[in-house]
Amino acid sequence: MSTDAVRLRLHRGQRTVHRSRARYRVVVSGRRWGKTELEKIESVQEFGTPGKVWYVAPTYDMGREILWEPLRAMIPRAWLAKDPHETRMEMLSIWGCHFSVKSADRPDRLRGRGVRKLLMDEFQDWDRGMSVWEEVLQPMLLTTNGTALIAGTPKHFNHLYDLWQRGQSTDTRYAAWHSWQFKTADAPHIAQDMLNQMRQEMDARTFRQEFEASFEGMSGRAYYAFSRAAHVRPVQLDPHVPVCIAFDFNINPATAIIGQRVGQEVRVWREVWVTHAGGEATRAAGMAALQLLAAAGWRGPVHGYGDPAGRAGKTTGPSDHAVLAQVFPYASWRIPKAAPHVRDRVSAVNARCETHDGKHWLTVDPACEHLIGDLEQVVFDDNGELNKRSNPLLTHISDALGYWVHQEFPPVARGGVGVGFSSWL
Repeated sequence: MSTDAVRLRLHRGQRTVHRSRARYRVVVSGRRWGKTELEKIESVQEFGTPGKVWYVAPTYDMGREILWEPLRAMIPRAWLAKDPHETRMEMLSIWGCHFSVKSADRPDRLRGRGVRKLLMDEFQDWDRGMSVWEEVLQPMLLTTNGTALIAGTPKHFNHLYDLWQRGQSTDTRYAAWHSWQFKTADAPHIAQDMLNQMRQEMDARTFRQEFEASFEGMSGRAYYAFSRAAHVRPVQLDPHVPVCIAFDFNINPATAIIGQRVGQEVRVWREVWVTHAGGEATRAAGMAALQLLAAAGWRGPVHGYGDPAGRAGKTTGPSDHAVLAQVFPYASWRIPKAAPHVRDRVSAVNARCETHDGKHWLTVDPACEHLIGDLEQVVFDDNGELNKRSNPLLTHISDALGYWVHQEFPPVARGGVGVGFSSWL
């Protein structure tokens, strides 16, 4: 098969992986190193060989955006036996290659026979990733003596780490495995000044994880960069800067924080903590925030933030967003269409607490006792998620802070989907 019509270029690290004859290859890399580009190029080269080739992403939407659309644009129509199937995201080449994009979040639809190559992307974000690999996907390769390329960016010590470890092991059971770890800076197309910018905007742990491909422990405190000594001191409202109010739409407690963004700094002035308000929790929180501002004589602009899930209407009344629009009819609402990932919200807050280069951009007034308690006490569970069970009063008011900070200072987007600092990469 001639690939003259398709531009195929690999940088040194990608060539190292591509030339490996290991049956199972695991690539752990920093953001924008080029792991998906490597999988795209390997996909193109498979079109000249008969058999089934699957690209598997965490979700169908990610598979379509990350690989299907750019790959379909690359493949010449002359290579295809028929038009691509857009709904199923399938292409059949004239040489007999049946290429498909699949989703790991529906493992019941992954069962099949005769797959000769798997390209598994963003593996760290697969739900039940190890069981999907060992119970569903790996058995498909047995009859074809097939191969797999598994790629991702670290997400604490989860299933991506487990497979990466196999590639580093000297145990003969894993002789068919090989793994690599590449930093974003290893890619020649990444500008060093942009990485320096990320060091100034991100907390140290997140920078190491996202750009240095470092497996970081996610146990212990979620907001590890926060301390009373560095971040708690009196806050006064600046009459020349809009007030920001961020809500977490919980029933008990209903919470909100009131503050201001001044340049790169986030200043939290007051908090709202309402209990036992039942179905009127959101309205009660909104009225409490309104009263605090009225008592302070605030007459300036107000920007509102919160969970996008609050758009949904309720069987017993209007949506949370509609309720707040009644309480603050003059406010400008800055709520995204989709909820940010929990770890991205936590990373955004940690980055305001302390950036990689040691700057502090968060100030919390001592009056915000519940928020301070959250920032000191919220921890990750064994799965790397926020522990919401041990103390049901925790996480809510820090969630409100996270919605605000994430909207103003979004971290690196995950999986190539969404907005974030990564737009320049």
